[in-house]
Amino acid sequence: MMLEGKRVLVTGGAGGVGRAVATRMVAAGARVLITDRPQADLAGALAAIGGERITGVVADLAEPAGVEAVFARADAWLGGLDMLVAGAGVGSGPLMEMDDDGWRYVIETNLSSYVACTKRAIERIRAGDTREGMIILVGSISVHIKAVGESVYNAAKGGVASFAETLRKELIPEGIRVTLIEPGAIASAMQPFTAEERARQMAEHRLLDPEQVAEAILFAATRPPGTDVVTLRIEPLVQKIY
Repeated sequence: MMLEGKRVLVTGGAGGVGRAVATRMVAAGARVLITDRPQADLAGALAAIGGERITGVVADLAEPAGVEAVFARADAWLGGLDMLVAGAGVGSGPLMEMDDDGWRYVIETNLSSYVACTKRAIERIRAGDTREGMIILVGSISVHIKAVGESVYNAAKGGVASFAETLRKELIPEGIRVTLIEPGAIASAMQPFTAEERARQMAEHRLLDPEQVAEAILFAATRPPGTDVVTLRIEPLVQKIY
């Protein structure tokens, strides 16, 4: 019930984790705006969740115009913001197998969009009646594992981790909480496997069910004021470490 009436923005909302988070928050009484890239099935996510407490906007958050479009929609439909769940992301290959546009797009999506959306979310939280709110940033345990082939991805997610940990200290005097969620390998479309292979690896505890990551996010989102889940790391039992 702690989410009743809360105004929430979920980026990457059409994906497995984002969709599961939005579903839970709507069920808990929040009003939720989800956004995802044009390539994502945002309409499918909205249809699956259903109801009057959710809507969406298609936008590429790697572009400043996409960020502005999302927050214009948040202002018009939500009338402000109480919580941001930043989960937009794309995968990458090794640096030397990417062209300049490719690696820049990974950084813009996986790091710059988090900073841009967080700044605008804080502006709206500060303008609210209670001036209390929450920022939940989805990072990755990849920054601890440092697997071969993930140099660019890790650069972005490492930036998210440092950003979250430092920003939290900056916002403590205002009562705005910042949580970093660090999931392990998730059975999402970012994995280079078929749906059947992802299901098999979930059964073998090699990939996380997106629903379990959503549960972790919801746990952090529903702590009472004064309790801050600083960092929450969740992995499949058999996590790849190389």
